[in-house]
Formats: sequence, C-alpha cells, structure tokens
Amino acid sequence: MRHPIRTRTRRLIMGLLIGSAGLAACVVVAQPVFDLQVSGKGFRRLDIQVVTPTFPNQTAVPHDLVQEARATLGRDLIYSGFFYVQDADGSAMNPQGVPRDWNVSGDSAGRTPYRIESAWTSDGNGHAVEMRLVDGAGSQLLGKRYAVRDASGARPAMHHFADQIVRQLTGLPGTAQTKIAFARLAGKSSSIVTVDYDGLDERTLTTQETLSLSPCWGTGRSWLAFTSFVRGQPHLFRLDQGSKRMRVISQRPGLNTAPDWSEKRQSFALMLTSDGNAEIYRTDAEGKAPKRLTHHPAIDTSPSWSPTGDQIVFTSDRTGVPQIYVMDADGGSVRRITRHNQYSDSPAWSPDGRWIAYVCRREGGLQLVVVTPDGGDERIVVRAGSSDSPAWANDSRHLAFSSRRGGVRAVYVVDLYSGLERRLSSGGHEAVTPAWSSE
Repeated sequence: MRHPIRTRTRRLIMGLLIGSAGLAACVVVAQPVFDLQVSGKGFRRLDIQVVTPTFPNQTAVPHDLVQEARATLGRDLIYSGFFYVQDADGSAMNPQGVPRDWNVSGDSAGRTPYRIESAWTSDGNGHAVEMRLVDGAGSQLLGKRYAVRDASGARPAMHHFADQIVRQLTGLPGTAQTKIAFARLAGKSSSIVTVDYDGLDERTLTTQETLSLSPCWGTGRSWLAFTSFVRGQPHLFRLDQGSKRMRVISQRPGLNTAPDWSEKRQSFALMLTSDGNAEIYRTDAEGKAPKRLTHHPAIDTSPSWSPTGDQIVFTSDRTGVPQIYVMDADGGSVRRITRHNQYSDSPAWSPDGRWIAYVCRREGGLQLVVVTPDGGDERIVVRAGSSDSPAWANDSRHLAFSSRRGGVRAVYVVDLYSGLERRLSSGGHEAVTPAWSSE
C-alpha cells in the first residue's frame, strides 16, 4: 500500500519522486488603463521608433557595442508588450531571437510614434551614450546618460532605459532588469540557474551532484532560497548574491520546501512535514521563529503570499481533490476559491493583487489558469503542453511557467494580454520551477 502523504506530495509538488533510497524531491506621462484580455484585442500598443544613433564627436565607437545596445533596447521594448517598435525606416524592428509575431502592429497606421534618440561619444575613460525619449511633437520626455565600456555593459544600460520608458509612458514597472531562476535537471541531479528575463546571460549557481529545486528570490534579488538534497535530505538553503556558499536555513525532519518570500512580512511561507503531515509554516529570513499556519489532516502545500503580506494562497486536498484556498497571514479565515473539482495546484498571487494563477488538470493536461482572489472571472491562459509552476513578473502582465512540449520540459513566458508565448530556457535538459525576481 502506498503511503498517502508521499503519494499526494509527489503529485502536489511538481511531480518529481526519485525512488532510489527513498529520495523524495519537492519539486511571476498618464497611465493608460489596461484590462486582461485573453483574446489579445483589448489593448493598443504604443508606436515607438528607434532612430539611427549619432556620433557628435566623430569618435570611433565599436560597431558591435552600438548594435548590441540597439538590439537589447528593441528586444526589451517588444517583450514589454506595450509597444510596436519601429526601426529608423519605420519598419518593424526585428532583433535577433525575437519571434516576429511579438512585434506586429495590428493598429491603425498614421500615428506619430515616440522616438528614441542616442548619441555616442568616447574619451580616454571609454564610451558613453546619451539616450532621449521624445514625443511626437519633439518634446523630450526622458533623458539618461550611461557609461558603457563594452558590449557586455550595453545590456544593463539598455535594460535600465527600457524600464524607464515603460514607467514614463505607462506608469507600470518594467521587466527588463529582472531575472528568472529555475532548476535544470540532468539525470538524478539538478542545478539552480538564473537567466535575464529575455533568456540571455544564463548562469549556473549550484554545481553539486544532487537535486536542487524550487528557488525563490529574496530581498532586492540579494539572495535565493531553494530546496536541496546536498546533505542527503530535502533541506531549505540560502545562497547570497556573490557567494558560492550555500547555507542551510531549515533542516527540520522531512520535507522543507515550496518557499515563498514576503518582502512586506519579511517572512517565508513554506511547506514542512516535520509534524508527520504536509503543513504550511511561516518563518523569518533565517528559517527561525517557525509558526504553523495550517492544522488539517489533508496535505497543505504550495503557499504564495499576497502582495500586501496579509494573506496566503495555497493548495490543499482537504475535500478529496487538490483545490486552491486562501487564508490570512496567521492561518485564520480559510476559504476555498476553486470549486470545479478538477486537480488544481501551484497558485501564485500577482504583484498587483488582482489575479491568482494556478494550474488545473483539464482536457488531459495541466492548463494555466488565472482567477480573481474571490474565485471569480476564471480564464485559461495557456492550453498547450502540460504546464506547471506559474511565476509572475513584476508588471502582473507576464507569467513564466514550466511546460512539457516535444518531449522536453522547458521554461516559457506568456504575455497575458496578447496570448503570445516565448521559450526562455535553452538546451536539451529539462527546466522546472521558475521564479521571477521583483526587480
């Protein structure tokens, strides 16, 4: 007879169970009003043109540096979803790696676009670029100057300017400076990997021959927490920025997994099985001062904080089928928000508080769904493949998720307004449990 906790935990927490020796792994100007439209026709992109750069001092600036800056800026603006990006000739800009359908206007022609101007200079200390955002009347809306030593320095400079443009024209945060962490599987081991939001600059943070899964970002992207079997058991570890040393912060008996960090509360919500059952706890940043929040014989897992830190959404099979519930930060006022009795898991609360994303088993696969916190206005946003682990971007518009397609599980990003998707992770190894940084 199978152990019910182990069986249900395997299904609820990313479906990974490594059987040998009992090794169990636990596997997001005035501000226009946008409304979520899965059809992709409920918003209008802003036209913006990246004009030919100038070189005021006639100094030699490396061609690859200028091209990298242009491509990065164009990619950032396109992937934001807010803009139809034109090149200097007025044609659709097509940076390398960007699917063509991400930069199609579909809007009425004849509008005067915003313009992005750049002026490059060089001196004995290296190169610099002055960036300007100009409206259709020629008035400057934004201006920034960046020191850019080489092509690698062009990316962070343009990421910053792209986010400044998004903020200026929409009032919303940009995603260009954010990163996504995920676990890359290779046989019976996995590593924690980070990548820029656009899929470039990939870095492997853990190299131990063991399972490391379910990363979550800490304050200001200064650290990552994740579950790892590096000591033989599923403990929760923390890796600080710039450090190569993992330090354990929760090593209670059983599973220490599914962490989610609340900046407002300065607290983790996570799942522990130290009491003999899968329950949700709250701890501080060092895994101390644990407080048990759920008290039910069912399995409670996959917690996600609300942006205010006042509530937690989680998964429970207390009615026989895993469903999505919400409770107060102290564990009180538990209420069920999904009532379709289809297998549901991996809830994630959007940064603006409007939506909860989760996965639901329908039509033979796991589909990605969003619902309001009161359980209303439910919408399927990803049908293809078998998807799990939704993670919100800071703009509450984009979701990263893991999905099996063509026999390989990879990390994808979907724009909820247009319905467009792009593959984020590369290579032949499987990628699971993405986590999107808030900045």
